[in-house]
Amino acid sequence: MKNRAVARPHGPGARLQRRIEQLARRVRTGHRASGQKTAGIAEDSDHAEQQLRVLLPRGLARLATQSGIGAAIRHQEEVVRSLGHEVVTNPLRRFDIVHLNTPFPDTPLFAAWARLRRRPVLVWAHSTEDDFRDSFPGSNTLAPTFRRWIAFLYRRGDAVVTPSEYSRDLVSAPKYGITAPIHVLSNGVDTTFFQPDPGARARLRTSLGLEPGAKVVLSVGMQLVRKGILDWVEVARALPEVTFVWYGRTDERLLTADVRRALGSAPPNALFPGYITPVQLREAYCGADAFCFLTKEETEGIVLWEALACGTPALVRAIPLYRDRMPDGVLTHQVAGDGPGFAADAAARLSALLDGELEDLTSAGRRAAEGVDLSQVAQQLQEIYRATGVLAPAPQAD
Repeated sequence: MKNRAVARPHGPGARLQRRIEQLARRVRTGHRASGQKTAGIAEDSDHAEQQLRVLLPRGLARLATQSGIGAAIRHQEEVVRSLGHEVVTNPLRRFDIVHLNTPFPDTPLFAAWARLRRRPVLVWAHSTEDDFRDSFPGSNTLAPTFRRWIAFLYRRGDAVVTPSEYSRDLVSAPKYGITAPIHVLSNGVDTTFFQPDPGARARLRTSLGLEPGAKVVLSVGMQLVRKGILDWVEVARALPEVTFVWYGRTDERLLTADVRRALGSAPPNALFPGYITPVQLREAYCGADAFCFLTKEETEGIVLWEALACGTPALVRAIPLYRDRMPDGVLTHQVAGDGPGFAADAAARLSALLDGELEDLTSAGRRAAEGVDLSQVAQQLQEIYRATGVLAPAPQAD
């Protein structure tokens, strides 16, 4: 955040408000650059655009605050406000459109309530049958049932929003039965918050109690087989001279037996600090030598965009999403496979990255992250509102 010469309110609420104001300025700038009027903000009395009341109900979504879905909801709140619209969290208040994000039992109730009020429903397809697998005890057995459930939820929408072309292809399959329009909209990243900071290197090592020259590799996410934690621990075991740090955790009651064993037998150079604040996470990205993200399945992966925005060299598993969207050697370095030899291959590739033997892709990664900045996401969301009919079509240029 930029320092101000004048006194400003402090605390989480004030910081969020400053971020929203900053994002709104970026959205306005983007519209002016393209010759368009700013959505939701009157530049003169003849061109004022409708301000929407957008319902993002809290409900059981509170259970997802520490997940990727929770981050996506927070991003939606920011971009909605930056467009000049109002965020409504109480479904009993007036609203013009509803965003539904979670696969929880209250989601169809909110959809039914919106239909009763004759308000359009946008359903975000964050989850798929594929990324439910290898998550929690019994998830592989329950995956087909989970798919039928989320398909039912997605069909409640007047439109479906999903974060990547890859995930759109998945939920477009006949087994999901979706007939409504499916829009692709990145969950986005705040590139004014997540940005390179060379000074973070020393601060990160001090906070971890390491020598100034220590090599640090990090990953972020829930401790799930799907997130690649089993291979990640083995890569750490193969590189004892490197400190590996995994930020994030999973309730112990939800850990699978193999994840419990991996955590219990992890080498001493593998650290698990748990959840940290966004500022601490930014410090970690900026101060690390590499981001090692060995996830087996994603619909987007906000944490990768955060790492790229911070200029962190990234090594990822070559899953279809990343292999197709960002081929090896373009934005990230990648390791293919998922067998007994994968950890050894990943360790060798990571070692080469840390030793400077692989091409520096950080500038390209930063530019790509700027392409999914929240200001860009805001403008695309406004177009989805128009396509849904809740906003009038944009006025034609003279």
